Amino acid sequence: MFRMFWYEIKMDFLRSIRYRFGMISDLLVYFALFTVFMVTDSGNSYAQTYHYGNYKELVLLGYVAWIYAISAISNVAGSLQSELTHGTLYKKVSSKYPLQYLFGGLYVSSVLLETITIVIVVIISKFVWGIEFSFHPAFLVPILLESLGMYGIGLIVAGIAIYFKRTGTIVFLIQTALLFVTDTVPTSDAILKITHYIPLTRCNEILRQIAVGGEYTGMLPGLCIVALVWLVIGSVFFDVMLKQAKKRGNLLFY
Repeated sequence: MFRMFWYEIKMDFLRSIRYRFGMISDLLVYFALFTVFMVTDSGNSYAQTYHYGNYKELVLLGYVAWIYAISAISNVAGSLQSELTHGTLYKKVSSKYPLQYLFGGLYVSSVLLETITIVIVVIISKFVWGIEFSFHPAFLVPILLESLGMYGIGLIVAGIAIYFKRTGTIVFLIQTALLFVTDTVPTSDAILKITHYIPLTRCNEILRQIAVGGEYTGMLPGLCIVALVWLVIGSVFFDVMLKQAKKRGNLLFY
């Protein structure tokens, strides 16, 4: 099982490195969007909320978490769409390993690639916008938990994709919504009461508490529970939609 998982990671990683245009375009888009936030001075309210002068670092942290989150959604749904288009999905469906496991390998590859892109964005932002960014090893824990939970949400989107066949617009809308309702950039308390059950929202809060030296350990169990719930829901939902898609013949006729 591990060998198959590793094979999926390796093949997707090498394929993505070979076609570097995708990475370059992602880098340009991510930095351009972050530039908009810097020009409009988004996030200045964080200075008062967290009593922290370097509020731009807090915006950058949320932005990094958002990139990992949307990667989970776009990668899983995009990979499924590609497999359906090329008529190769049935091969993976007939595998003895669950699709959720195989797509998990693709997602790990995506995370590795996005990490490279994120590091470059952070370095450029440091020089262009003068952001003082300090890496804390503790950042890795909430980002890992968030990634698991957002992968579960990605499986829900993939389940919709395999049944309805078209999800491009849905993916874009979800990615955009996550940017503005999860406190990636300042979000109203009324909205946060609802989106607090999204892994990205909790992750953003924990990352910023780590950055400002606040208490965050008590928040980790909540993020862990939310992430696991989304992972289970996503996996079950995907199984249900896959069975329905088989009945409709979606795997044979696309």
